[in-house]
Amino acid sequence: MQLGQPVTAIGSIPRSIQGDCAWHGKEIQGSSSWIVHWTPEQITELEAAAAHFSKTGIALENITPESFPLQKLKPFIADVLHTLLQGRGFVMLRGLPIKEWGIEKAACIYMGIGRHMGSLRSSNGKGHLLGHVRDQGAKVEAGARFYQTNKKLDYHTDSADIVGLLCLQKAKEGGESFIASSMALYNEMVKRRPDLIPAMFTPYPTDRRGEVPEGRDPWFEIPIFNWYQGQLSCVYLRHYIEEAQTRFPNAPRLSQEQIEVMDLIDTILQEPGFALQMAFEPGDIQLLHNHQILHSRNDFHNWPEPERARHLLRLWIAPKTGRPLPEYFASRWGSVTPGDRGGIIVPGTKLSVELSV
Repeated sequence: MQLGQPVTAIGSIPRSIQGDCAWHGKEIQGSSSWIVHWTPEQITELEAAAAHFSKTGIALENITPESFPLQKLKPFIADVLHTLLQGRGFVMLRGLPIKEWGIEKAACIYMGIGRHMGSLRSSNGKGHLLGHVRDQGAKVEAGARFYQTNKKLDYHTDSADIVGLLCLQKAKEGGESFIASSMALYNEMVKRRPDLIPAMFTPYPTDRRGEVPEGRDPWFEIPIFNWYQGQLSCVYLRHYIEEAQTRFPNAPRLSQEQIEVMDLIDTILQEPGFALQMAFEPGDIQLLHNHQILHSRNDFHNWPEPERARHLLRLWIAPKTGRPLPEYFASRWGSVTPGDRGGIIVPGTKLSVELSV
């Protein structure tokens, strides 16, 4: 794919995306409709499934719906998945008693829920299916990824259909989550700058942060907006796009129009009322559909005690009912087959679950 070459006929792309997916934060900030509370009966079933799994002796990286059996919860999980893939694209599941469980039981139940939604994908080059979002003292300037720091994250998407975050411990101060509809973002961009539509749908070289699959460049090229088989998907992380321009002279150069696209994205996302703010509580699970949701967080400050440090567990999930994606997504996602795509695989990657940072 050559930079500047539209991936599809611009004239076939609608000027507006309608439906539940195109929401504004100000419309739902005061509502609790996006927060779903676990019932005591549901928690009992989750705990029973965890007890069953622990007796199997199976390693966590090999957890399956059969080894973590859920019966009554199947329709509930199906409804959550439908909201993610066909509705507004996000949900907060609240009320898991994780302080009673410990990290191993919490991880088992969290991964079991995720596994009933789809396959679990590696979220880094080490093959970790369970990612630890925690300040590890790493520096983005030295090539680290943002989740290893306490720094503010710019709005971005992850390289999987669904991203989940389970809160084990919240920060002393800061760390609030912000999410925004990339469908509403697209609508607003078209209203303000219709002349930039072609640049929205052309490839942007993006730094892989040293996690390079075999035979690939250290950057990948995917447009920010992608129209395919009647659906609009968004891929965005400006910092890594700019890093590719700085670090890799052979990466195609961005046009002025592409830079203006990113400037407009950032302007709109920062406008009051566009995004939805939410604060994590221990036991919360935030689930986002990356194709239609951008997410960020504030920087944060931890308590002095290491055991009280902000700590989230991340899952990347590929449901079998995921939307069709164009073939060029395979340059980042490894495949475009629903249920078997997304994640980061590099030479030597071995899938595993680490319960400590």
